[in-house]
Amino acid sequence: MRSQLRQAPLFLLGCLLALTLLLAGCGGAAGNATATIAAPTEAAGGALATSTAPAAPDTTGAAATTDTYPAPVTSEESLSAYPSEGEAAVPAESYPAPAAEEAILEPRFRIDQPVTAATTTITGQAPPNLVLAVLDVTYSGAPLGQGRSDENGVFAIPVSGLIAGNRIGLAIGELPAGLDIAQTAETYFPHRGEGFQNLPNLGVFYDTTLVQP
Repeated sequence: MRSQLRQAPLFLLGCLLALTLLLAGCGGAAGNATATIAAPTEAAGGALATSTAPAAPDTTGAAATTDTYPAPVTSEESLSAYPSEGEAAVPAESYPAPAAEEAILEPRFRIDQPVTAATTTITGQAPPNLVLAVLDVTYSGAPLGQGRSDENGVFAIPVSGLIAGNRIGLAIGELPAGLDIAQTAETYFPHRGEGFQNLPNLGVFYDTTLVQP
């Protein structure tokens, strides 16, 4: 019994020692924890200071960017495109001048109207002293009659075989003296009539008309 009573103080002393050691250990950990928490706070403060500090402007880059654009046009340069007061405007040169109208000379080739299937003489006007031929244009230039214009350019050419609905034409029957085909066409083209036709592989007709029924 007495031995048990002697052991009780020792037991209590051991518990107090253990408690003291436990408290000492907890205090060190708490100090370390406080230090650990304070470190991020300083880091956060440093990061905050870094983020809030304004960055220095890059003047070199700005100057390089500005150099890529052309200088603005001054008002004097922009107004120079317009004529000043009292100065005539320069006409635009991009539009071609209108072509001159081709000349028409008298006397012109002309077949008198009307021409019917019953007509036996074709009359009209042409340059003077020309051998003339009346041809069926519809039938590939089949000859219908031949004659000559007088010194006044008047002609009357006997014809036969006129067909209603066909087109007949007045052509030069013989080349004038000293002229070839090209020269003849160039010489008498200005005298062409209202029904002028130049048909490839057929001929030049200085006037044409349709044969009425």
